[in-house]
Amino acid sequence: MMRIGGLMILLLVLAQGRPAPGKVNSTYDKTAAFTTFKTYGWIAGQAAFDPAAHKAIVSAIDAEMAALGLKKVEGRAGDVTLRYLAVRSTSVDLEKLEAIEKQGGDKAGADFTVGRLVIVMEDAKSSRRLWAADGVERLNPAVADRDQTITGVVARMFETYPTRQKAK
Repeated sequence: MMRIGGLMILLLVLAQGRPAPGKVNSTYDKTAAFTTFKTYGWIAGQAAFDPAAHKAIVSAIDAEMAALGLKKVEGRAGDVTLRYLAVRSTSVDLEKLEAIEKQGGDKAGADFTVGRLVIVMEDAKSSRRLWAADGVERLNPAVADRDQTITGVVARMFETYPTRQKAK
């Protein structure tokens, strides 16, 4: 049942359209008092397949929440809850594929991995969605670059957090 709830949230966020790689889509409840939130807890989402990537994602989000002044507590004991949903897919660079085909090379060289991360914040009591951010990034196959990429994507996502948005 939790998996269905997570998928429903993902579908709601995805309805906004997929952001271009390196970009972030974000939405928030304009009636929510974000400056009053002091604590947060984690609830189940759609974790990254790779446990090391999961650990890096949670660590990066925890660091951003701490920078906002929020303290982590267990589960729904806080003011808000957080969950993330991660999806990894393979895409093809069509220009690179065409060049490889002309040279008679291995077409697999045109493949690349794309990661999509969705962060959802909800009111801990009502489960009302307060903020969601959706980011897509082309992933470097080198594992050593993974944590740096994740930290960068999460930082860009938190730039859209309502208390960090620049006045228009």
